[in-house]
Amino acid sequence: MSNINKPAPLVDSSNDFHKINRETAIEINNIEVSFKTPKGKFTAVKDISLEIKRGEIVALIGHSGCGKSTLMNTISGMVTPSSGEVIANGHVVKGPGPDRGIVFQNYSLLPWMSVYKNIYEAVDSVFKDKSSSEKHAIVDHYIQMVNLTPHKDKLPSQLSGGMKQRVAIARAFAINPSILLLDEPFGALDALTKGSMHIELLKLWNLDNRNKTIVMVTHDIEEAIFLSDKVVVMNNGPAATIKKIVDVKLDRPRNKKDIAHDPEYIRIHDELLSLLFDKFSIED
Repeated sequence: MSNINKPAPLVDSSNDFHKINRETAIEINNIEVSFKTPKGKFTAVKDISLEIKRGEIVALIGHSGCGKSTLMNTISGMVTPSSGEVIANGHVVKGPGPDRGIVFQNYSLLPWMSVYKNIYEAVDSVFKDKSSSEKHAIVDHYIQMVNLTPHKDKLPSQLSGGMKQRVAIARAFAINPSILLLDEPFGALDALTKGSMHIELLKLWNLDNRNKTIVMVTHDIEEAIFLSDKVVVMNNGPAATIKKIVDVKLDRPRNKKDIAHDPEYIRIHDELLSLLFDKFSIED
């Protein structure tokens, strides 16, 4: 168990290391993402520059089609920018890597494998140098952290939506990425389950002494404020840019019931509403 938190290897060990502030986890430098279509060039996002510090939780919000997922996919390495660059952990991102874990809205679990085996498969593929007993210890640890030990032998089809999402999050944390990317992971869940998942996520983040950097895509303003240190508001697409970055200066740990009455929470909530919506009522 002593090696559970051993840092994952970097995505790129070539000589393009950038001498940047070691407290910076993600640096996005003037990226543009464009695609060729039958109707010509389509630009999803452009002129995007953003710095995210190590240990921060950052939410990306905006209307559908504003390029939130595209921006996140450039960090993951699944999308290559047409221009500009993304630096993760001091290295230019050239593709996916184990230093960046991803959790999708649709869980992405292997349906023929049990909860335990879904997590073990990821651990086994990343930690080649660990013994079998060490790998099993990691899996047991994270299954216990998300309260799924009684369900570890079940198949995904036997689980509720919230339980599937807990498996996906445990799997992502088990490979110990320094950067965790969440693409609307709680969007399909009911309000009570979603609230429970927020707490599970923060418990795992705290377990890592808040060293893990988390970037999440969401449409939920309350979720963004409760979880995040800052909220990045995107302009409408195509050719979307960053409209504004809103700092969330609320003390941690946060209690959902308490912060809802906090003047700072109310101010941030109103500001985000104003940035996202031009009108708040139906006019005659």
